[in-house]
Amino acid sequence: MLRRNPLPDSLTPHAFRFDDAVGAGIARSRLRADDIVHAHHGVYGQRTDAENLLDRCLRLALVFDGSCAFSHLTAARLWGIPLPFRWTPEEPLHAIADAGAAPVRRPGVIGWETGDELGRTVHLGVPIMQPAEVWCQLAMPGATGTDESGRRRSLSSAWLVAVGDYLLTGPKVDGIRVPLCTREHLIAALARHKGKRGVRNARAAIDRMRAPVHSPRETLLRLALVDHGLPEPEVQLEVLTADGIRHGDLGYRKARLLIEYQGDHHRTDRAQWLEDLTRTQLFEDAGYRVILAGAADLEPSGIRSLAERIRRALRARDFGG
Repeated sequence: MLRRNPLPDSLTPHAFRFDDAVGAGIARSRLRADDIVHAHHGVYGQRTDAENLLDRCLRLALVFDGSCAFSHLTAARLWGIPLPFRWTPEEPLHAIADAGAAPVRRPGVIGWETGDELGRTVHLGVPIMQPAEVWCQLAMPGATGTDESGRRRSLSSAWLVAVGDYLLTGPKVDGIRVPLCTREHLIAALARHKGKRGVRNARAAIDRMRAPVHSPRETLLRLALVDHGLPEPEVQLEVLTADGIRHGDLGYRKARLLIEYQGDHHRTDRAQWLEDLTRTQLFEDAGYRVILAGAADLEPSGIRSLAERIRRALRARDFGG
């Protein structure tokens, strides 16, 4: 094992070029130590116990030379967009080249090319496609890699709506939801992708997007209920309770009926579980009936049963459905 002398402070440990290392007085032998990753030709980084996506992107970005940006699945991960499958270290990076530039051809990288002007920005220190562009890209075949049989995957229509809901709602920043884009941004991005494969699904998804929506499962539940013939419920329905304003995940205001989606963390997190008990009691005290839903209710057999329960509850409250 080669001796590990500390790297100088002048080098960014996540990613640095060979020339920068030599300029900082680092010997070639030091770059062959087992705590150094030789990520790409001329690009290195300090190995960590848990290699993460951003470290890999910071290293690859050093070879872009201003002509590329992270795109598709990788850009979605970096923006924190919820997706139906988790990141794994083996997942390839996606990068797209400017019009006229050669696509990235490196191991572990899916290089895309385009004839369009790229709508890109800088996020987390790397060049990246803007959120509305990423949403369009996720509708394209191959945007999320390939399945076990080698077929190119893209997001389903329902997940395109869920991603759109997230972009229009945004992540929490200092306790406040900050949208990543507007509906107008999405429409403009669609116009730029006109004629490309997958755009039809994306166009259909825009009309079904709502905000604010706090989880993709709430979106999937809302869409499934409508697809089973129920009136569309409101999202984050405002209810005046004895403890102030609370918001139900989904609901029918006139029928005073709420549907609350309970993810697994509602069961495993004691504080969340206690908050849910209080929340449900406050809603019921305000005159609302609360129907709880979970992951099983999104399965084909589960959603049919749930839709019928909601339908009966609406009829009992003279709301129809």
